[in-house]
Amino acid sequence: MAEAVLKIVVQKLADAVTKEVSLLFGFRDRMELLQHELGWIQAFLKDAESKRSSDERVRKWVDDVRDVAFRIEDLVDQIIAEAEHHPGKVNAFNRVLIKHVKLRFMHRISSEMDRIETRIREIKECREKYGLNELGEGHTVPVSRPIKEYILPDMNDPDVVGLQRDTENIVKLLLDPDTTRRCVVSIVGQGGLGKTTLARKAYNRDEVKRWFEFQVWLSVSHQFKLIDLLKIILEKIRPLKEDEKEHLQKDDLASRQRNEEYLIGELHSSLVNRKYLIIMDDVWTEDLWIQVKGALPDVGNGSRVLITTRSSDVARRADPACDPYNLRYLSEEESQELLLRKAFPSEHSKAHFHDLSDLPKKFASKCGGLPLALVVVGGLLSRQPPTYNSWHKIFQKFSWHADDGEKCMMILGISYEHMPAVLKPCFMYFASFPEDYTIKAKSLIRIWIAEGLIPEVDNRMMEETAEDYLEDLIQRSLIQVSMRFSSGSVKYCHIHDLLRELAIEKAKEISFLKIISNQGACYGSSAIRRAALHCNSLDIIEYTGPNLRSLLYFGDMPNITSFELLKVVSEMTSKEIIRPIKGDIFKKMAQLRYLGICSCYSFFGADAELWKSISRLRNLQTLEVPNVHRFTCDHMPIPDCIWDIKTLRHAIVPEHSVGPPATADLPNLQTLKTVRVRASWLTDGWPKLPNIRVLRLSVFPLEYGESFGTFLRGLHHLASLYVNVHHVGSSSYDMLDMSAFPSYDCMQSLRVDGHWSWNKELDICLFPIHLTKLALSFSNIQEDPMPVLEKLGSLRILKFDSAYLGRQFSCSAAGFPCLEYLELYCLEMLEEWQVKEGGMQMLKKITISCCYKLRVIPELQHMNNLKELSLIHTQAYLQNRLQGGEEYKIKHIPSIKIT
Repeated sequence: MAEAVLKIVVQKLADAVTKEVSLLFGFRDRMELLQHELGWIQAFLKDAESKRSSDERVRKWVDDVRDVAFRIEDLVDQIIAEAEHHPGKVNAFNRVLIKHVKLRFMHRISSEMDRIETRIREIKECREKYGLNELGEGHTVPVSRPIKEYILPDMNDPDVVGLQRDTENIVKLLLDPDTTRRCVVSIVGQGGLGKTTLARKAYNRDEVKRWFEFQVWLSVSHQFKLIDLLKIILEKIRPLKEDEKEHLQKDDLASRQRNEEYLIGELHSSLVNRKYLIIMDDVWTEDLWIQVKGALPDVGNGSRVLITTRSSDVARRADPACDPYNLRYLSEEESQELLLRKAFPSEHSKAHFHDLSDLPKKFASKCGGLPLALVVVGGLLSRQPPTYNSWHKIFQKFSWHADDGEKCMMILGISYEHMPAVLKPCFMYFASFPEDYTIKAKSLIRIWIAEGLIPEVDNRMMEETAEDYLEDLIQRSLIQVSMRFSSGSVKYCHIHDLLRELAIEKAKEISFLKIISNQGACYGSSAIRRAALHCNSLDIIEYTGPNLRSLLYFGDMPNITSFELLKVVSEMTSKEIIRPIKGDIFKKMAQLRYLGICSCYSFFGADAELWKSISRLRNLQTLEVPNVHRFTCDHMPIPDCIWDIKTLRHAIVPEHSVGPPATADLPNLQTLKTVRVRASWLTDGWPKLPNIRVLRLSVFPLEYGESFGTFLRGLHHLASLYVNVHHVGSSSYDMLDMSAFPSYDCMQSLRVDGHWSWNKELDICLFPIHLTKLALSFSNIQEDPMPVLEKLGSLRILKFDSAYLGRQFSCSAAGFPCLEYLELYCLEMLEEWQVKEGGMQMLKKITISCCYKLRVIPELQHMNNLKELSLIHTQAYLQNRLQGGEEYKIKHIPSIKIT
């Protein structure tokens, strides 16, 4: 990790010298010298880190290097922060007014540089004194396969081995017609054995979904709050009322007890006549069942509770009459199969399998049948050359004589040590998040960039490099994908509990991160650079210190006005509570690069001073502010000065915020959503957005004509476009000029909402040729669009919502070669949908909802890849046919929902 820290600091020094920030105070020569000295040390650090655990002298030397790198980073950031207060070069200053301030600052920085230079000399001397001269000599850097060789697996078919029989057994217990009492089925096993995976497979089985009227999944973990679990269950049954939300926000002891009693009563009365299934994943305490069972009625209708736990005592306490289901370890054959699936993710890569002799079998055997250990080892091996020597070197690094628990953590640790230095801080960042937290990948990537963890590579956006880093962590089985976009990139991800423990342990070792939890437990030292606040606190200065760079908080916004070096401020959990932010809170945060406010109430009543203070953040890269409370006015008072921040890369602002003025020049902006199109754009010109990738616009067509399309013609990097056309009355408008779309080779996603009409005859030439997702709403299409749209060879997702006024859809035998998801909603005139045999062969999911006249659908038995069919509020005639004489057409579909 010291190597990764040093790389960041060396790059920061280079940037400071290049941008001539150091000239402001006359420190350029000394900063160049520091850069040179660190570069010299860097040459030996990779070898030192590999020997750190086995040699105390090396460990001490590496820790010293890391500490001095941190001191240099602090020094550079202080110089940059001071420079923000005095823009321009030295000769532009009013020396009379600032001389005493500047001289005092220069003296302090110069003294610190003296101390740092002395410390570097000592580090160099220690290397010779302790006989560490051989470091770096003859060291071979392990070769890692290029990221692009990896072939993404089917996102709906995760690598699961050996759970088929267990899944059947759990499903039988859940659906047992002879056991009518509410019983608790418990899956017990050590961490990493696959308890959650097994529970999820049973939970998603179609027969389970049909058997129970109501299902809910709860991730419990160590630090659960009873009131949060109860709220989740109740919100699945019915929306919370406004007065309930207000009362449930109160967090004092008396209010919490009253709220828990209220929720238990509400849940009991809501569930008493329903057959329900409640999944409680990762239960640690025996008291949980005692606290929650009063909310779950037992009326003899076969309701079930399924829990996963590492403790047999927890399982027996929940239901003494039901034996725990002890999850078995994988057999040697299953272990080898799982290992090889992860080590060779593509068929092409298996060509070298015969060169490995018996090593795959040895690895599989030594992992002891533990799935998490197997997938992590497989992920590690997938990044190595498939040769006997490279695999054998990895095998020798493991201590295979530890017991199961220690062996698993040892395997995870070895995988971490074999990670490239640039990946280690990215992995440790996952320690910030609570257990079982679903992480938004794009936000995480933007935080990595703001932190300086992602290097600039020629001709590549840093976001692309960061996506590769995330994919690399996924390939190594250190991070799990929760959901992907239609393009294949990660939308949501999460981390296994044991791997999160590893991330916390590694972050603690080097003071990378401090976690401040509800129980007051803190991980990390006082000289911390990053803090994750897992509790409500208004003042965290006592827990962190003045050098804080990053703050992720999962409760109320703390007092952060004292931190001048902050680069990241992110609220990670939305709170439905009106909590205005002070206007001057960001006044001193000149270094802030990422500002994310998740709560939809945080900017309620935001005054001009707040936006003014944000507009002064001249280094800001990402601004994420969601929709405001629905009772506020439509137009947020976002001043034009916000669009003067030329460093902005991503701007996510409240809907109906007015977009940038024509004079705005935003060369770095990649994401802009959701803004209202300015009427002045038609007269004054369009803002300069040369690198925009994702654009979401609100359009009021009475203010525009067909010339709106001319704005889109200049955005040649556009990958995703969402246009929301607002209407007055029942009018429709011919306003969207699509004639420029075919020139957008990068565009993959197009969504248009609103009452509008095609201004030309429907033709394939109106669409970007590489489109993968198309969603149309209220578009008043008169003619059958399928003969045109089926020619979009890359289309994977197609959605219609009140978008077609005709009676028939017809698709040819060669149509939609890649379409996987089709959604038809509120097509009230549609009567027939026909597909010739051979068409839509890749279709996996069909959802038809509120198509009341639809009587004819395709011969679904010819769609061999179809996995899910939902018919909701459709003709009873159609439903009866599919459930009666024509049931053979859908019997091959695993999941069917007809209501």
